[in-house]
This record gives sequence, structure tokens and C-alpha cells, in this order.
Amino acid sequence: VDIAQVGKLNAQGQFAYALGKLLGGAAVDAIGGMRSLFAILLFGTAAVWTAAAVSIKTSFASGGQVQALSVGQVAMRVGASLGSLLGGFLLSRLKSWRQLLLTYAGVGVVTSLVALRSCEPRRPTSAEKEKKEPGGSVIPISSALSVAARTPKLWLLFASTTMITPTFDFVALLPQFLNDVYKMEDAQIGSISSVFPLAAPPAILLASMALPKMTGNAKAVSLLVAQTLSAGGYVVLASSPASAALVPTLTAIAGGSAPALSCIPPDWIMRWGGPRAGLFAGLHDVPGNLLAMWLYAKVPRLLAKGGWPQVLRLYALQVSLGALCLAVFQWLEASDPVTRSPFELDA
Repeated sequence: VDIAQVGKLNAQGQFAYALGKLLGGAAVDAIGGMRSLFAILLFGTAAVWTAAAVSIKTSFASGGQVQALSVGQVAMRVGASLGSLLGGFLLSRLKSWRQLLLTYAGVGVVTSLVALRSCEPRRPTSAEKEKKEPGGSVIPISSALSVAARTPKLWLLFASTTMITPTFDFVALLPQFLNDVYKMEDAQIGSISSVFPLAAPPAILLASMALPKMTGNAKAVSLLVAQTLSAGGYVVLASSPASAALVPTLTAIAGGSAPALSCIPPDWIMRWGGPRAGLFAGLHDVPGNLLAMWLYAKVPRLLAKGGWPQVLRLYALQVSLGALCLAVFQWLEASDPVTRSPFELDA
């Protein structure tokens, strides 16, 4: 498979994922977080975080939501790394891609059955039932989108996530970069690539403990510094540093951007979105996935024109723009924090 075909396949996969995000949020709001998780385990993955976030919001309504959402984000990153390591281990022994895929399918079925037997949706309290209007009506999606269009902070948050989402999908391009620039063997590429997603969990956990203790302006400055470190990592990578510098550079890239994506948007969207949190948690990721799709399709042309330095500088620019958007969001939130959702039925 040549480089152009790889770009096309990546773009198509990213489009499918974005489509799932676009449609999945409203579905999660309609059928609930727990039922959505069961359906996702059987049929797809794009809406998995939306469903998990809505379930966490319900389960931790009385407190601890920020920490629970952070743990959920950490679990996704760790799972991604462990899945890759498990895949490499099994492939080396099974010697067959078909057997590997069948094994993964079996793991998915077992997980679904265990979840179905072990988990039950939490029943709403009497207070929650009283808050609902007769018939259980909610604000229509069209009205919710109209409110969202008039919310500058939501636009800034969406813009920030859009700019940094390609960084978390950079692991799809990393093996190609390591092969083209450093001529590494497959085993070495796999080892270095596994570092990239594993750099995020410690950064997310540390940020989830530190950020709630900071003022709004201090949060803005801290996140700006972290994302500047991430953008600087791309600039260093563009200069083709010594192979010994690859791991710390990749750690700076992933770790510097992780809190901006995993600590701020999930909690704010759950609080601001209220009964429509699933809709906006899904929409939140769509623009970034579409941008990543566009990048995957363009990378072969960018490489032909300017090589990997041009691609990496483009990623650095995106992270920098995202950092500015998030800084403005934090300053606005500090002056006018969200105290309740505009979609609450009695609002």
C-alpha cells in the first residue's frame, strides 16, 4: 500500500468516525448513556466517549464529576496503548491478521456480556423526576443548536479542540515519519509509537488535581504554557533531532496538549449542556475529526512539496491557534462562569 492509499484510507476512516460523532450525540441523549454503551460495544465506537460522559454525569451528579471524567479520559488513552501492545503480542504468535481480528471481535463480545450482567442504569431520584415536565419533554435539538450558535464560549471551546484533535491522531502518521526520516525497523517503531498515547494519562491526572485549585486566569496561563510546550515539540521534531531525543519530544507533544482536550471541555460541556450534554459532547469532536480527515488526505502532497518539516510545522501552528482559543475561553469563563445549563426544563 503506497503513501497516497494510506492517506485515502486514513481520511475515509476519520470521516466515518466524525459521522458517528455527529449522529451519536443526539442518540445518546434519547436512549441514555448506559444503553448507548451496550449498543456501542456491539456495533461501533465513535460515540463511546459521549455515552460514557453522559453516564458519568448521571452517576456523579452529587460531586466528583471532574475527577471521574478525567479518569475516563485516562482510561481511553491507556486502553489505546494496551490495545496496540496486545495486538503486536498476539500477531507475533498467531501469524495471521484474520485470527487477530477474530480475537478482537471475541474480546468485544465478552466485554459486552460482562457489562450487560454487571451494570444497571441508575434510576432517577424523586427530585430528578419532579424536575421533568409531564411527558418527559426536552428542549428540541433545533432550539438547542440555536442557543449554542449564540454562545461565544462554546465556539471558542470547539475551535480549541478542533485545532488540537489532529495531535491525538498523529500516532497514525508517526510510524511513517519514523520510517521515512530515521529508517527504523518495525519493532523499534512500535516501541516509540507506544510512548505517544501513554504520555497523556499522567498529564491528565496531574491537571485534574491542579486546575480546580487555580483561579481562572491562572488556568489560562498554565494551559497556554503547556500547549506552547506541545507546539515547540513539533518544531523540534521538524528539525529531525537525534533518535535519543524522540521519546522526550513526543512526550512533550502529547502531554502538553492532553489537559486542554481532556480536562476542560468534558466537564464544561456536561455542566453547560445539561439534558443536551450528549448532543454537544458528540458535536464537540466533529470539526476536529474533519480537520484530521483533511490532513490525512493532504499529507502525501505536503510531503511531496516540503517533506516532513512542512507537515510538522503545520501541526505546530494548529496547536498554537488552539492554545489561543482556549486561553480566551478561560478568561471569559473566569469573568462569567457557568452555574447552570440554559437547557434545564425550568430555565
